[in-house]
Amino acid sequence: MNVLVTAGGTCEPIDDARCISNTGTGRLGSLIADALAEKPEIDSIFYICATSACRPATDKATVIPIFSVGDLEKAVRDLLRNERIDAVVHSMAVSDYRVRSVSTVEQLQNALTTTNDIYQALDRTDIRSGGKLSSQMGSPLLLLEQTPKILPLFRQLAPETFLIGFKLLSGVTRERLFEVAKALLVKNGCNLVLANDITQISGDAHKAYLLNGDLEFEEFDTKQEIAQGIAARIVREVKA
Repeated sequence: MNVLVTAGGTCEPIDDARCISNTGTGRLGSLIADALAEKPEIDSIFYICATSACRPATDKATVIPIFSVGDLEKAVRDLLRNERIDAVVHSMAVSDYRVRSVSTVEQLQNALTTTNDIYQALDRTDIRSGGKLSSQMGSPLLLLEQTPKILPLFRQLAPETFLIGFKLLSGVTRERLFEVAKALLVKNGCNLVLANDITQISGDAHKAYLLNGDLEFEEFDTKQEIAQGIAARIVREVKA
């Protein structure tokens, strides 16, 4: 059995020296990969991760480092085109936005004298031309745009794979968390979703729920429990 695990957070470049990132560390993903490696049914693990993410200890894992969402999309497409993947655990914290243009207040004001379209004005005054932007440019304006969604790709490119998605919210009730997690599951054709709330995560203490479409769930209290639970579920479900 071959399993793909994604882990860590992605970075979206502002210039050659700066980027917008998130707090994903890959700690949970690395534990999941190591828990999978303990199962004799698992032949190989493909571990797509941020360059700075925690790495699994197992020799069963082939590490594929990426930086941006664009890199992630290419890695996923290449892997699913060339390998048989029986299960996917998409734990990576994928950036929702990337930088479309960088301007300044002064340049934007000048551009708006010839157009009323603020997006067009921001694109027209994009000051990125490679290299590092000056730290003396005052107050930069960053126009962001949405990144491509990666979770739907797994079902599109590998319709038979066993797919586990992740949903992270902040400060919500368990009922709301389950509601949003189920919507994610249905929309993206996931078999299971790991639902968690950032306010209930501290170090390796990590409250989470592994849900199916009927909202039946397994409950975990630590990252280690999550990793072992996901590995056991994959072996049980994919073998069946």
